[in-house]
Formats: sequence, structure tokens, C-alpha cells
Amino acid sequence: MRMEKVLILFISLMILFFGFQCGKNKTVPDNLIGVWETSDPKYADRIFEITRNEVIFQTGETTFDTYSIKSIEMEKVPGGQSLLYTITYKNIEGLEYKFSFFYDPAGNGAIRFKNQDQIVWTKEKK
Repeated sequence: MRMEKVLILFISLMILFFGFQCGKNKTVPDNLIGVWETSDPKYADRIFEITRNEVIFQTGETTFDTYSIKSIEMEKVPGGQSLLYTITYKNIEGLEYKFSFFYDPAGNGAIRFKNQDQIVWTKEKK
């Protein structure tokens, strides 16, 4: 009887752990998928792209760094319609990094990096 209770407790804890991983998932919302660019002169020759599985940063005129997305988190920003997204991605060595930005859905959408909120990135029109 005691072993059954321990087993039920263990299974319940595993379900809770895997079922409620703090809002993390790997599904990238459609509104984020695409190539993002800015008119800011400091980054005029740079873009970044978000796909279903990767985040890609242009690092030079013809060079790009591609990273596998491990998870994505989203939180509503109090008092507005912006959302704070944090993409956790891995490099080829398996080291994890976080890419945090605010997404404003107005118009065609705009992204502002959490650490550079004065620069607006918009989705490239196809």
C-alpha cells in the first residue's frame, strides 16, 4: 500500500513538472516568423530572422549565425498591448543564450530589443 502511494506521488509530480514548465514552449508564433530589419543607421545593414526552429543573426555583409531554438516564453506587459518574448537558443557547442524583445502587434508588428528599446525592427515585406 505504501509503495502505491509513493508511486502515485511520483507520477503526479512528474506530470506537474512537465505539464507546467513556467510558460515555456518551443512553438514560435506566426507573427514572429520572418525577416526583421530596422531603418536605424547603426544597424541598417543588419537583419535577423526567426523561423519555426531557428533564430538567425546577420553578423556581416554576407555572414550569418544560426542558432537552434530551445524554448520561447511570452509575458503580457502590464498596461499595454506589448508582449515580452524570450527565446532561449543553443549554439553549436550546446551553450544556451537568451534573446529578449518586446513585440507590439499594432500595424504589421514591431520588435524592440529589451536592451535597446529605442530601435524599432519591422518585418520585411515580401
